[in-house]
Amino acid sequence: MARRAEAPDARLVPPWAEIEREALSLRSFQLAWIPGLLQTKAYALATLVGEALTPAEADDLAEARLSRQAVLRRERPPLLVAVLDEAILRRTLDGDRAMMREQCERLAEQAALPNVSLFVVPADVGMYPGLGGPFTVAEMPDGARVAHVDSQAQAQLIDKVADVATLDRRWERIRDAALSRAQSLNLIREAAASWT
Repeated sequence: MARRAEAPDARLVPPWAEIEREALSLRSFQLAWIPGLLQTKAYALATLVGEALTPAEADDLAEARLSRQAVLRRERPPLLVAVLDEAILRRTLDGDRAMMREQCERLAEQAALPNVSLFVVPADVGMYPGLGGPFTVAEMPDGARVAHVDSQAQAQLIDKVADVATLDRRWERIRDAALSRAQSLNLIREAAASWT
């Protein structure tokens, strides 16, 4: 949901899907879920279990999430750098091993795209700044930067420079806790194999 921006011109921040489409780069940290731009349909549906939705509504939401993924394959796609907490790779719904195997295999495929970099914060890191919650920072063509911060109630869009700078500092500390790109890919492949 868009909120009134805190910038001096009081413009409205556009909806996140529009920001995602226009962004030059997206830096995403996820603590509990695979980023929507990298989800399979089965995984997207699993994230909606327990919500007050009919099966048709859940399917529509999952399809809308999947349709956003086209941005990664357009002619000039944004750079997506995603850092995931390892626990994401180890958690499934009702023992659905096939769903998680498919999702982890998809992550490995997506990591091969030239515009996608995936990193994993391993479980043995212990406490680190990412435990404060997930967020994504988008860099726009005009140089503006907007963040999407998830919560249990309602996501927030943030464009106040000082708040985005706080997330930038947190991003750097989270990224420092993650494995290298090659090590992360190995861990994702290992996780996929563990779900067979």
